Amino acid sequence: MQLFGHRGAAGEAPENTIAGMRHAIERGVRRVEIDLRLSADQQIVIVHDNNAKRTAGVNKHIARLTASELSRLDARQFGTPWPRKTACGIPTLKRFLKSTPEIQCYQLEVKLDKSSEHALMIEKLGAFFPTKSTTKKIVVTSFDYLFLAKLRRQFPHIPIGCISYKANALSVARDLDSQYFCINTKIAKPKLIEKIRKTDMHLSIWTVNNPEQIKTLYQLGVDSIISDYPSMALPLINSLSRKK
Repeated sequence: MQLFGHRGAAGEAPENTIAGMRHAIERGVRRVEIDLRLSADQQIVIVHDNNAKRTAGVNKHIARLTASELSRLDARQFGTPWPRKTACGIPTLKRFLKSTPEIQCYQLEVKLDKSSEHALMIEKLGAFFPTKSTTKKIVVTSFDYLFLAKLRRQFPHIPIGCISYKANALSVARDLDSQYFCINTKIAKPKLIEKIRKTDMHLSIWTVNNPEQIKTLYQLGVDSIISDYPSMALPLINSLSRKK
């Protein structure tokens, strides 16, 4: 079973920041889940919310700030206290990828508030990942299935993943020919897990922060989990693998 650090290591370091990613990498993490949005100057940036208030203490919409302005924010306002401001701004995808070469796989969750943003995000992703060889380390995931359908049609070489709180979304994931199916822990029941495992899709479950649940999901044959606490989860998974 693989581990993806949730927004890097959201329970241990500033989420979706390069500082947080370096923290995760130093602890052995080689797979991460991060969130993508568009800045005012139409760059892809790494941030979960559509407003900078929660993480950076600035009550402004991400879409109204340039990538340069976002990079200068201090995204340490939420979560575990973090001592240094260095690399704690909201980064662009370009800078993020360049700063984390050790990462072997990125779940890139696209967060869009309106369908009018679809075309631009798809265009940008196509520019970042123009060929199949450039997509070896990524899968683009989203709750927005219309966005995923459009991305699939325009750039069929880019791997996609459906995210859901509902079991019946499995049929949508199949119809879209998704490589990943990402479900919430609340619906990660044995029968559904068994059903998904019979497909060719990678099953990823979020957000898994309980050691006992990690053990259960490992035994059920889940492909990966997404955790806020990789410093706890990764050694546990490694231990379970050694005992197998």
